[in-house]
Amino acid sequence: MRSRGVAVTAALVVVALVAAACGSGEASPPAAEGTSTEAPLIPEPSALPTTLPGDVLAGEMQDLAQLAERLAQELPAQRRPEPVRIAGNSSRWQPGAAYRGVFADPDIVRHQGRWYAYATNTSHLRLPTLTSRDLVTWTPLATGGGGRVDPIEIAGWVRSGDGGRDLWAPGVDRVGDGWTAAYAAPAGTQGGQRHNCIGLTRGPSPAGPFRPVGEPICYGEAQLGVIDPDVFVDEHGVPWLLWKFSGVVNRRPAGLFVRQLNPDGTGFADGSQTRELLTLDRAWEGDTIENPSMVQFRGVTYLFYSGNSWERADYATGYAICAGPEGPCVRQNGGEPLLSTASTGRLGPGGASAFVDKRSLRLVYHAWDQVGRQRLLHIAGLWQRDDGTLEVVDAG
Repeated sequence: MRSRGVAVTAALVVVALVAAACGSGEASPPAAEGTSTEAPLIPEPSALPTTLPGDVLAGEMQDLAQLAERLAQELPAQRRPEPVRIAGNSSRWQPGAAYRGVFADPDIVRHQGRWYAYATNTSHLRLPTLTSRDLVTWTPLATGGGGRVDPIEIAGWVRSGDGGRDLWAPGVDRVGDGWTAAYAAPAGTQGGQRHNCIGLTRGPSPAGPFRPVGEPICYGEAQLGVIDPDVFVDEHGVPWLLWKFSGVVNRRPAGLFVRQLNPDGTGFADGSQTRELLTLDRAWEGDTIENPSMVQFRGVTYLFYSGNSWERADYATGYAICAGPEGPCVRQNGGEPLLSTASTGRLGPGGASAFVDKRSLRLVYHAWDQVGRQRLLHIAGLWQRDDGTLEVVDAG
């Protein structure tokens, strides 16, 4: 088991407003000026619980009385998910043609009978977006005339030598009367490495166009900053932002955090505080955990995440059950991954996002066709057991 690290004694850097114009090359990460009324982006470390509260009627540590109470509840029915096999064999990004190429760190939403999937930059697009009617055949988002579309505009703080196409691991959801798309991007360099911040954008539909709003979300104390945003709207309509904190070398390991967004999805809610959900802890997670994704299904709040190096077949997906969006969250499956190369036959299954398809729970994720070549889209089907834990029905 890994150590959780000692308390951070340096000042904590919070959300920053940057007025610099977009440029390229070496640049310092955004500076921030916190105030006494702002809650820190990353709170002081504290011990995380290893068991769920007694009123959470799900998880591996349930006793028989809790299980009986859960079984007595009138839960929505679930449907055993049918297998999904992504169609197409073209790795060329061509509107109107089925796409089966690089599509890493996918996120997915549904709107007006159509699925939209988003990924880390590929095909010279900042926010590559695919659409589908059936989850099987996916085609690139196109203009009315059949042209290519890059539906996002970058903020001025982004530092990129490739026209701003260094965006990755997007998270998109409907918030209020519009859609919020969050992304990670380099804001400069620190110690010779790119320093990452999270940007928020708003659009009128899941097809965009998404334009920058609010302030960049930065944490200067960590060399690599914060990445992998996930926008999650809970069963009460409250929006949240989850992300990965990259950790501070020799002082604090990587972890997953959450904070409430305002009703417009343009920044954090007034008076909100950051909560730590999981910290790097298990041997299979290697040097990092990342890519949080939260979903609520049949009375249970799940947190999915990736662990280990994305560049290797050791990359895998684990999950926790949470008491709610702010946690606490406790790892399930004996602390072992839910999706791994060994259990799925897919190389390095990770970057997963959870979603509900009618009455089924699914995971969209990427896996290597050959390690180091292409990370391809897959969709797994899950089944919720009586105690609320999950099993993989089909790896996709």
